[in-house]
Amino acid sequence: MCRPSAYLFFILASLVSWNFSAHAQIGAPAFHTFDMESGITHVTVSDTAEDKYGFLWLASQSGIDKFDGYTFRNFGMWDKDKSTGLQTLSVLQLEASLDGQYVWVGTFSGLSRINVDTEKFIHYALPVSSSFDKQVINRLKTTHDGTLWIISERNLYRYHEKTDSIELVSYLPDTTSTLTDIELIGNTLYVTSTSGLYKYDSFKSSLELVAYKGVNFTRLVAAERSRFWLGTSSYGICLFNPNSEPEVITKQCTSEIQGLSDNSVTDILLQRNGDLWVATERGLNLLKAHSPYTVLRFPISDKDSGDERVSSLYQTSSGLVVVGTKDDGFAISNPELSNFYTTEIGNGRIIGSMASYQGNKVWLTNEKGLWIYDVVNKTYEGPFTSNNAQTSDDKASDKLTSVFYDKSNDTLWVSTRSGLAKLNSKTNQFDIVALQGKSGYSINMDAQGDIWFGGYSDGVFVYRPSERRVIRQWPLSLTTRIIFENEESAWLSTVTGLHFANKLTGELTSISEYTDKITDSTVVTWISRSKRGGYWVGTQADGLYFVTKNSDDFSSINVTQIKPESRLSKVSIGAIVEDDEYGLWISTIVGITYLAPDLDTLYYYGAENGALSTGYYIGSVATTENNTILFGGAEGLTQFTPSDVANVKWSPSVHLTNVETVTRDQSNGTSVQQRLNLGENVELTHNNIALSIEFAATDYMNANELRYAYKLVDFENSWRFTDYKARVATYTNLEPGHYRFTVKAINQENVWSSDEAQLEIIVIPPWWDKPIWRGALLVTVLLLITSVVWLRISALKARSTELSLKVEEKTRDLEAMVEKLTLLSSQDSLTTLKNRRYFTQRAKAEWQEFKRHNRGFSLLIVDIDFFKKINDQYGHHVGDAVLVKVAKTLENNLRESDVISRWGGEEFLILLPSLNLQEAYWVAEKLRKSVAEQVVETPPHTVNVTITCGVADIKDYDSIDACIHAVDKKLYVGKESGRNAVVK
Repeated sequence: MCRPSAYLFFILASLVSWNFSAHAQIGAPAFHTFDMESGITHVTVSDTAEDKYGFLWLASQSGIDKFDGYTFRNFGMWDKDKSTGLQTLSVLQLEASLDGQYVWVGTFSGLSRINVDTEKFIHYALPVSSSFDKQVINRLKTTHDGTLWIISERNLYRYHEKTDSIELVSYLPDTTSTLTDIELIGNTLYVTSTSGLYKYDSFKSSLELVAYKGVNFTRLVAAERSRFWLGTSSYGICLFNPNSEPEVITKQCTSEIQGLSDNSVTDILLQRNGDLWVATERGLNLLKAHSPYTVLRFPISDKDSGDERVSSLYQTSSGLVVVGTKDDGFAISNPELSNFYTTEIGNGRIIGSMASYQGNKVWLTNEKGLWIYDVVNKTYEGPFTSNNAQTSDDKASDKLTSVFYDKSNDTLWVSTRSGLAKLNSKTNQFDIVALQGKSGYSINMDAQGDIWFGGYSDGVFVYRPSERRVIRQWPLSLTTRIIFENEESAWLSTVTGLHFANKLTGELTSISEYTDKITDSTVVTWISRSKRGGYWVGTQADGLYFVTKNSDDFSSINVTQIKPESRLSKVSIGAIVEDDEYGLWISTIVGITYLAPDLDTLYYYGAENGALSTGYYIGSVATTENNTILFGGAEGLTQFTPSDVANVKWSPSVHLTNVETVTRDQSNGTSVQQRLNLGENVELTHNNIALSIEFAATDYMNANELRYAYKLVDFENSWRFTDYKARVATYTNLEPGHYRFTVKAINQENVWSSDEAQLEIIVIPPWWDKPIWRGALLVTVLLLITSVVWLRISALKARSTELSLKVEEKTRDLEAMVEKLTLLSSQDSLTTLKNRRYFTQRAKAEWQEFKRHNRGFSLLIVDIDFFKKINDQYGHHVGDAVLVKVAKTLENNLRESDVISRWGGEEFLILLPSLNLQEAYWVAEKLRKSVAEQVVETPPHTVNVTITCGVADIKDYDSIDACIHAVDKKLYVGKESGRNAVVK
């Protein structure tokens, strides 16, 4: 008799003839790629720099692009004004000044510098060592002492900030060689070239060969302990110690032999944590700090990594890595967030189910069959499938739905689409042992060795292997998970709620009988026991719950929803794992969520962290002895160790990207748009009729998920909100005074950025509106008035009595006439309601209030049913009486602020300020009922009248006319449907 552990190993060994073992390709850190479809002007990105605002500047063959996370602003060749652009389009190098105020630009034609606020260029001429020298800038670099060094072919230059000048420091005598890079190691300045490694002798002002004559070096980066990394064109990446005797270069290099993607190194980036990124002509590589000679190769796009020609590497102040390429634009990644690793198993992507195996191994299923995956060595063995699954078709995943490993008996149980199966040591395949033809979804084994089998639609079965029979069945919908309360009872999560089953008594209890938070319509995707003493329950878009109860008393059940207002309550939960610190790791349909032990703090991990953007399957989860958590989804397997996951606080910088004004030219009345320099404040005059402010947050990985809140203090009290597509605030005709514009960013979790961008706005009044001139003008006017009054006073006294009488008489006549004309122009003579003309004027005024202050209103049109029939049957005098009666009834049932008018014939149009569609509908119903209750008495006739109404909310339309047209159409619908109705 062999031990149980030997049982499965015998099976695996016997399957070697058709199975295989392979390494799983660990997923790369997530890169966000940008190409010409994203807006960049050229696919070749030769260098990157970051300014003081955190915006990226990208060098290409079409000039330089400024990138704020959303838009690219290109600076190409100059026009008439040389300060507006470059002499040539092909840019090779960029380097930001230490304060980020300037960006140095190296091109094929020389050196330039741009001010990031004014966006104006200054161009520099380089001294030459011979008449044959060109102005090609090969390298721009600031060493740790703050010196900017410029390499142009074989010449080495230094920039002097005090004199704003360029000094020729030294040059290579060999005219066939070119300098490539420079680095200050301690007090020694090392320079690489296409013909060896040099150092600068300050006494001789010359470059002296140090080592490796004839070797083509491409890059030079300082390392620890006075050593430095050297990039070469033929030997890969080399670590050099200047304090030791140089060895054969191949002994100090990591090359294609060690796994480097190519021996031609184009750039090197040493991160603060010691990790070394290496760019080559055939892809991106990473040498980890703890193992510098182990090469990890990472693709940055969907292309094969060997086809990615990487040209440059750059790390931003926030730790982002920017990778420029020669053919595909550039990509951005945050290595600090890349804590999750994803892999496919055996060319299969759909990880449907997992179960913990021995040590740090797990069983898992995908569309290719069953596999064993080693989370430590990143290897897998398999596939193991049934004979039918191998020979029938490629749909092996349709056969295997869930796995359970019985550690005590070293037995693997599998639920399949055809029944309950287990791995047979004699036939080396899965045998259906029970529930033939029943499609399974979940499986578990209780302490007594009984198998609980959750079906798709056939219910839940309890199978006793020792008796080879089903001992219990419950008719339930698809069962997603089975968790045992004790030896005889289990919790069953289903698509029709959460249930509790007892296999001995057969009793089945739905907790919807004891709580209204989880009902029979709740799709429960997960349940697991909590270390806190209860159960975690996950649902499909209904949230996360914590469930507790006292012993078998279901009346004591307590259901608490966790973070009901969070994003977690709006997505489908796949699985939940509680770590040793009582934090929850939750797989969802959109990624992975971490709920901190305080049950209040949430962290979301998506594609930028290495998680699957397509999400994870229900119940596809496993843990191992080394605390690794694995989630399975439609695109592979994600594994991570909770202690290794960095929860980085979200704190992007928010900056203004563009400020523009529209100015009215008083001489000809035309308007001119003008871009202002970015700064802390702007001054406007009375001629500036509009101000537009654009803004962006430097969250390059999640830019399209952000919202923004802004307000102009002393102009508006509440925040205005906008999404990433409309990152602009516009104000018109600001009154003279001081204002402060403030904007913040908001992420998907409704967390506001701690940083904010501000702009002081000063609107200067015209000269005549200043206090001193207003006072002088007032005094002058008073003096003139006094003089005129004094000269005319005597004449006025003589005629005062006569004129006062005449004026009084004329005034009375005029007032009466004005009152009569006003009444005639705005009132309907029959109903005494306001007429169409008056209504149109009021509606336009309300429309302006809506556009400026977002104060909404609704329109209500009323039509008297069968009015023509009333006129025809009783006469027009009865029709007039009906109009008057209905008009009075409508008017008496409206607010004083409401506007009612006779629109034409038997139609009345009503404007309801501040009411939305539903509220206006209630008013219309009130009016309809009031009219229906009225009786029009016109002896000898008694007439009962009804009305039909159409209702619309102005917020749903782009003009008053469109809204009126809408209510008219709704009125027509009401007429067609039988009248005496309100249609909204």
